[in-house]
Amino acid sequence: MKGTRLGNVGLTLYNLVYWPYLLTSCTLLFFPALVIYALTFWDPKRRLLHRFTSLWGAHYLAWAPFASVEVEGRERCRDLPACVYVSNHQSMVDILAVFAIRLPLLWVSKLENFYVPFLGWTMWLNNYVPVKRGNLASIRRMLRRCERALQGGSSLFVFPEGTRSNDGNLKRFFRGAFWIAARNRVPVVPVIIDGTARILPKSTFRIRPQPVSVRLLDPIDPKAADYDSRKLRDLVHSVMSEAMRT
Repeated sequence: MKGTRLGNVGLTLYNLVYWPYLLTSCTLLFFPALVIYALTFWDPKRRLLHRFTSLWGAHYLAWAPFASVEVEGRERCRDLPACVYVSNHQSMVDILAVFAIRLPLLWVSKLENFYVPFLGWTMWLNNYVPVKRGNLASIRRMLRRCERALQGGSSLFVFPEGTRSNDGNLKRFFRGAFWIAARNRVPVVPVIIDGTARILPKSTFRIRPQPVSVRLLDPIDPKAADYDSRKLRDLVHSVMSEAMRT
């Protein structure tokens, strides 16, 4: 995957335009989201609002100069019932890349993200699922909400590593997403994101625009792991690790 050819001066100018645009547009686009919510709050799946939010989030990467998002394998998931998407996590930009898949889903995200002005408030409107890491009561509430969502026909999106990888290698998975999938007997869809770590590495805010790819792999039935969440976790980790090497 080719990176940007912008030099240091070009990257500086790019960032001087990109970040003010992002902050300004987030402020302005929150109000249409609020209107959509007010008109469709009766829909428990927030389908119209999620479509708007997906376009909003994806355009910062998919339509940005010198950047793009190529999605592969979306057709594998269009006719799926509720499922659990799990992805590698390399950068804050991962979220923008995932929005480009344009599939209905609920994000499971750390609670702090929900308090980010405008973007976080939109997460509340979309009925995404918050969790306070390390807090057992919050984790239990999250699991109950995830179960209700799946039983209601909504899919979930989880970063099972819990935090971003420093070196791009797949870290150990937490078990929660696989426990939910095994318990509710819904497929797990592995997602491989490539390129975001180079756009916005961990511990920096300097954008380096370039193409990103998002690959949706074949769904994995928890039956293949005898509905055992630990076996399912290890199976999915193995499949994703192999896919990331190809």
